[in-house]
Order: sequence, then structure tokens, then C-alpha cells
Amino acid sequence: MEQIDITLDDEHCYRVKLDGNLREVPSVTTIMKDVGYYPWAFTNKPDKISFPPDGYISPAVRGTRIHKITEDIDRDIEVDPIGPEFLPYIEAYRKFKVDNLIHITAIEEIVFNEEYFFAGALDRVMRINGVPSIVDIKTGAKMKTTGVQLAAYRYAWEEMGGQKDLARFALHLKDTGEYKLVPYRSVQDLPDFMAAIRVFNFKRRK
Repeated sequence: MEQIDITLDDEHCYRVKLDGNLREVPSVTTIMKDVGYYPWAFTNKPDKISFPPDGYISPAVRGTRIHKITEDIDRDIEVDPIGPEFLPYIEAYRKFKVDNLIHITAIEEIVFNEEYFFAGALDRVMRINGVPSIVDIKTGAKMKTTGVQLAAYRYAWEEMGGQKDLARFALHLKDTGEYKLVPYRSVQDLPDFMAAIRVFNFKRRK
């Protein structure tokens, strides 16, 4: 893999050093949100302010926490006691690893493409029962935009010298302790992401 001097800060902002200068790089999800690929980009603000009930954990917080726990598991880092609100998802992940022959080759790998100028962090590159794959871990609902997201990651990964023609999967972890491995095969996913980049850049062109 090509070594790129790129960092991700606590605010989920990517920065890359090119020609001695540090530049901010839009993420795959930032680009997709900006051009309206996610349905919540079109929702209006509520008329009244509402407060979540005690103990409520937002999907974003839940996803971040579960990503960190699964990363620690895969890196053989000792995991702190897991709260009951997260445990079913972790049980689902462990079940996925028991049910299948898994060989992980990359964990939370930052990818960057200089030509189209975007970055991202792919969750896993792994062999699943012998099939070389790129996998995104999800705790929410299935979305067709996941295929676009994975296509962008795979393109950057390949251009950096990573293995080509990886299968694309979303691994959905459920609060029932079960999981579902969802494949994405559409050849339109990468062109759809490239279209998003064009719109993203057009909106910023002076």
C-alpha cells in the first residue's frame, strides 16, 4: 500500500500533507451528504424542541461505540465491560466471526485519492470464506447509499495499491444478537459517487 501522510482528527476531519502544505480533505460521507444522497439531508427542522428520554443513545453514538469495540476485538485489545445497550450488537459481531472463516488484513484503514480529492476510513478488508472483501460495519437500517460509499472506498484503496476487485459488503449488526451480511454489486455505484464529487466541487467553484 502507498503511504500517504493523512490524518483524521477528533472532529472527524481529514487532513493531508501535499507539497509540504496541510490541506483539509472532504470525506466520502461529507460529499454524499452535501449533495443530498442521504434522506435526512432533506428533512426540515422540527417546530418544537424535544428532549430524548433518560438513557437514550443516539444511533451515531451507538455506531461509534460499537465500531470502537469491534476494532478492539479485532486488534486483540482487552475490551472494557460492555454495557447492555451495546452487548447484543457485539454478540452479533462475534457470531459473524464464528459462523464464517474470517481473515482480516486491514482495520479502520484511512484511504485517500488525490486525483478526485476525497478521503475515508474503511472498516475492514478481509477474506470471508475465501472471498476477498471490503466490509462496512453498520448498526442501522440497510441503505442503497452504502453501495456508493463502499465503491468510493474500494476505488481509493485500489488506487493506493491495495488489492483489486474486492467484493463489497455491509455487515449489519442487530439488537437481537443476529447479523446480516448484505452484498453490493451495482456497477453504477462508483459512477454515482463520481457524480456526487462533480456536484460537490461545482457548488464550491468560483
